[in-house]
Amino acid sequence: MTFSARSIGQNRPTLAGEVRLEIERMIVEGNLAAGEKLNELTLSAAMGVSRGTVREAIRSLADSGLIDLVANRGAFVHETTLAEVRNLYDLRGAIFAMACAAAARRVADGLEPELPDRLTSNLDQMRRAKANDDTEGYYAINIEFHDMLIEASGNPKARTIYDSVVKEMHLFRRRGLSIASNVARSIEEHEAISAAVIGGQAEAARQAAETHIRSGLTRYLKLLETAPGAEG
Repeated sequence: MTFSARSIGQNRPTLAGEVRLEIERMIVEGNLAAGEKLNELTLSAAMGVSRGTVREAIRSLADSGLIDLVANRGAFVHETTLAEVRNLYDLRGAIFAMACAAAARRVADGLEPELPDRLTSNLDQMRRAKANDDTEGYYAINIEFHDMLIEASGNPKARTIYDSVVKEMHLFRRRGLSIASNVARSIEEHEAISAAVIGGQAEAARQAAETHIRSGLTRYLKLLETAPGAEG
């Protein structure tokens, strides 16, 4: 992807902001691996911008949790520690459980009339992705499932915090859904969450969401046991 100053409209980010978003996307989608050094020259050539612009974009990512700036060595994609993984799952679980409970209440109050159909459609897409062994497609649909529930909570601040947390989690979370049995179990957990939200059962939705996030951590830890050293 290349950028130009002319492509930056009045209401769009600066050029460095555009480059930051692209680097962020590359990290989140796994195009840049954990521990990999960010090569300013390579990135600037690929995007058609100056090294200074790339450098500015990289520095602006320093507080995102996605990269580490190492003195005299440069910038590297962050390698998540096990302690960080646990903390991120705990935080994500608390926010997601709250969001699912709030979404269920809003469904019961008639404030989210389209959510039941959207959840049902999303689950159908998940089942098709599983049937086709499309783990990449499933991962994208899985993200959409969680995003629509966060949005349906009606809590913009929770959405902002959640987005920041899951952005860091993409560094390792994708691997947990690379095994067919994990996908099958994930769908079952999504079905439980959906049923509670659609039924307007706030506490049941909260519990189902908490179970889902805890199970996600368990799946990830088991993956580490079978492939030691595969993750930071």
